[in-house]
Amino acid sequence: MMMFLVTNLILKNLMVRTILLLLLLSLPVQALQILQPKDGYKTVKQSFSQVESTLSPTQLLTRLEKSAKSGNAREQFSLANMYHGGIGVKQDLRLSFYWYTQVAEQGYANAQFRLANYYHQGIGIDRDMNEAMQWYQKSAQQDFVVAQHALALIYQNGETGEVDYDKAYYWHERSAQLGYGKAQSSLAKMYETGQGVDQDLILAQHWYIKAAQQYDPKAQYDLADFLEHKINSARAITWYEKSADQGLVAAQYRLAELYYLGNLVRKKDDFESLKWAMMAAKQGDIDAQFLVGVIYRNSEQVPRDLTQALYWYQQAADKDHAEAQYNLATLYLMGEGVQKDFNRAIELYHNAANQGFTRAQYSLALRYLRAEGVERDYEQAVAWLSKAAEGGHALAQFSLALRYKLGQGVNKNPEKEVYWYQKSASQGNLEAQYYLALLLLKGEGVEQDIEKALFMLSDLAVEGHESAQYQLYTLYNKGNIVGKDETLSRVYLLKASESGHSDAQYHLGQIYHEQGLLREALYWLHLSADQNYAPAQKMLDGLQTAGKKNLQDVVQVEAVEPSVKVIADIQKTAGLTILNNSFLTTDLMTEKKDVVIDSIDQLISFIPTKAQIKQSLVSNSKSMDDVVELVTNVKEGDPVAQHNLSTLFSDGIVVPKDNRKAFMLMLEAAKQGLTQSQNSVAIMYLDGVGVDSDREQAYFWASTSARKGNHTGKKILLQIISKNQ
Repeated sequence: MMMFLVTNLILKNLMVRTILLLLLLSLPVQALQILQPKDGYKTVKQSFSQVESTLSPTQLLTRLEKSAKSGNAREQFSLANMYHGGIGVKQDLRLSFYWYTQVAEQGYANAQFRLANYYHQGIGIDRDMNEAMQWYQKSAQQDFVVAQHALALIYQNGETGEVDYDKAYYWHERSAQLGYGKAQSSLAKMYETGQGVDQDLILAQHWYIKAAQQYDPKAQYDLADFLEHKINSARAITWYEKSADQGLVAAQYRLAELYYLGNLVRKKDDFESLKWAMMAAKQGDIDAQFLVGVIYRNSEQVPRDLTQALYWYQQAADKDHAEAQYNLATLYLMGEGVQKDFNRAIELYHNAANQGFTRAQYSLALRYLRAEGVERDYEQAVAWLSKAAEGGHALAQFSLALRYKLGQGVNKNPEKEVYWYQKSASQGNLEAQYYLALLLLKGEGVEQDIEKALFMLSDLAVEGHESAQYQLYTLYNKGNIVGKDETLSRVYLLKASESGHSDAQYHLGQIYHEQGLLREALYWLHLSADQNYAPAQKMLDGLQTAGKKNLQDVVQVEAVEPSVKVIADIQKTAGLTILNNSFLTTDLMTEKKDVVIDSIDQLISFIPTKAQIKQSLVSNSKSMDDVVELVTNVKEGDPVAQHNLSTLFSDGIVVPKDNRKAFMLMLEAAKQGLTQSQNSVAIMYLDGVGVDSDREQAYFWASTSARKGNHTGKKILLQIISKNQ
């Protein structure tokens, strides 16, 4: 270690240089074989005697050259180091190469390693991997650990033409056994990843610990990273802290992240996060600088300080941290903590957008669409939307689809409109899913698929999407695309109104007015009018003009909780044999009557209870005369037989009770299109009979039956919809 420091430190003071050179001369020749670089493996401790000399640098150099030319290895090595580092002489890599060669040929491992490195890197000589490998091998064979590690990396990286993990492992392991920390870390990584050896996390951890115990901050960081990601151990925090305390920026920043996210620590701690982030930030780490800005702006623990947030965002932004530029732009755009400055915001958005940061690209597009800080320019907007959309930004994909719909900045193109809706919808964008469903209904830009459109709208309705709920109301109310259905139309109208859809609220108000329920009508009309829906306001004005009531006295919207009444056209459900009728041979009951439902919750009463299901199953089993024949039909794929055998397994009569078999048989029948089986599967998913409870699957099967016009399917669907809202 001392040798390396002496030969590589560039000093300005001439006297100090002279003393250092004399110290260099005092080293015994044997030390040349085992001395290590500064960051290498410590095997020898040298003690140096104090040397006094009145020789000038020129005289000293003359003396060294004379001794070196006579074959003195110590002076040759000293000269090589001097010319390599420019110590007391002008740097001359060719002369350095020459003198290293002289020492290496005498068999000294350190010089052999230096010479190999010259050939390897092309220092003072043309790059020559064959020569490099020969000298690395000679040095490594003398257990010069740095050469062994260098040789291992060459094999591992395939620098000689092909990767050789066996040789890489051999030299890593040999160097590691001698205690070289970098080799220990490399060997640990091979065991961790299974590269060239069987993966073994125990051995990986063993070698990571060996390396970390040498107090090298990088080795400590590697151990912490392993403990975090492979073992998920909180001990990672201890090793990150050891590394961070030694000033390793990566460890400081990772600690800041973990405390900010609350991972591997007892709880999220923004103060601790800020402490570590600030350490890394002051060392110039741009990610840490950005995180400091985020904490000062958004933390719920650390007092908000927009001045500090702006400062650290700016530090990171100046180094082209895209998200810092984006956040800074947003502050200038909104005038948050700084005077509003559209020009500065646009400039920063441009900087981030040009780096491919999709959020900045989308925000820049919005500025061109809204004429904020720039003139409205649809072509520029489309250009930036396209970049963001190609980068996977869901909102940009949706907005780009709208441009193709409206013909803004591009020609109208239904096919491209559909394409970008699909991209956005696949990322969970509900608006994109809604618009795509509308195009599927109409067959615009895509092949018409009414069934798929209804599936999508129904799913959106369950998610609370008010426009989808209102669209379903319209479809079932008009009956021009799907069969007219008063029950479903009224339910979806109510749901859309409750979700805040102004059109739905207006139409529901109209219905209540027609029924003479003025209080309820006023409630919904007021809600609609509060959203500036003109027809609702006009109707309210008309009612007031007609003098039916003094609206201000009659209704206080906030206090009204109307009794919602939905007229449902349903089947009689006495005995509930409709759910599991005897072997599906009994005619469905068709007698109908109007039932007034006081609330959505009351719809649940139309769904059979477990006791009623059991009663139906008993009636089925009692009608079974030939179970053997039934099983035979099941094996042949008969859906009716599958349904009926399912009822027997569910009840445990004739055959042992087995809810799992009952479910699997019923599911097979449902897949073949039997609506009663689809209803039963929906109920099984709702109640968790023979399968884990799954409301989404229950909804799927109930809606499948309901779309065929099955009244029981509709009733089950109503229950699911009412409970999901």
